[in-house]
Amino acid sequence: MSLKHELLILGSRNAKEADQELSREQVRPVQILTRDGVIHAVGFFDDWGKVGVSSIVHHPDIKNTLFVSVNDEIRRLNVVTREYSVLNIPRLADIHDLHFHDDLLWISNTEYDEAIAYDVFRNEVKERRALEIYRVKLDELEEGAEKVKDRFHCNQVFKDYNGDLCVLIHHISGWQFYKVVFEMLVRRQGDGGVINLETGEIHQLKLQSPHSVRLVQGQYWIQDSTDHSTKIFDKEWNLIDSVNNGGFGRGMDFSEKENVAYVGISATRKRYLRVIPAGGKHDNRVLVLDIRSKKELESISVPNIEQVDNVYILDGVLKDMLSSLSD
Repeated sequence: MSLKHELLILGSRNAKEADQELSREQVRPVQILTRDGVIHAVGFFDDWGKVGVSSIVHHPDIKNTLFVSVNDEIRRLNVVTREYSVLNIPRLADIHDLHFHDDLLWISNTEYDEAIAYDVFRNEVKERRALEIYRVKLDELEEGAEKVKDRFHCNQVFKDYNGDLCVLIHHISGWQFYKVVFEMLVRRQGDGGVINLETGEIHQLKLQSPHSVRLVQGQYWIQDSTDHSTKIFDKEWNLIDSVNNGGFGRGMDFSEKENVAYVGISATRKRYLRVIPAGGKHDNRVLVLDIRSKKELESISVPNIEQVDNVYILDGVLKDMLSSLSD
């Protein structure tokens, strides 16, 4: 076993009924993977969310408190009293990542193409940044397109190496195209990238359903999910490497000190078994990578979920808070 850390793994049931194999009662959305490979659920969260839990964060200056996203709301949980309140943020849906930047909780409001900043000290929305201003004009549908929807699919707010606030999005133009393949409506991929919210600069990275950008050793690592790879860019967003994951990557944490990265890989969805190569079926797992060599060290299966939403190294503070919920 090559694990150098304990990991917190978040997961959920697949959103579309055609992909579902587990009942909601069978899903364990919050699980801990120990260094010896044992996985156990934090049962407190078993019934949280319609499909599961997508993100958990904490602020170092707010003791005994977790902020947890469950698709269409964010809960502020006191781990001592085990009571929670819902943040007063109207119009939320398909929430992806939560991250703290400059003491503000930044939320990827994916369904509504927004980056939202919430002040957790004043308990109020600080700002909502709509991506609408970046949408290109659509004069006509692309040849062969069966359907089009206006959306960027923003799934992470992050700061780049210059300290600028940026968003990682699936569709750089603001338009999502669909085509019919084997009588299924399939989203066209390959136009994902990054928008710098400070300068307005757009980086077209040709990514396919990108998730989980991380700043690793002077580089940007992004899960190019539908391409089943981790794409690595330099500080100027030039592609310098691509690492085969063998599956749909979402959720990643890393330790430069220990030279290791942990990537969440989701199980193949039932709808896509007809259009992927034979032998492409696999289960949910965490992929362990050597950062310097980019080599796979291990692949660890994760039960009780249908997709991986996030992977975190379990630091001491987070471990203590989750332990208090396991009593």
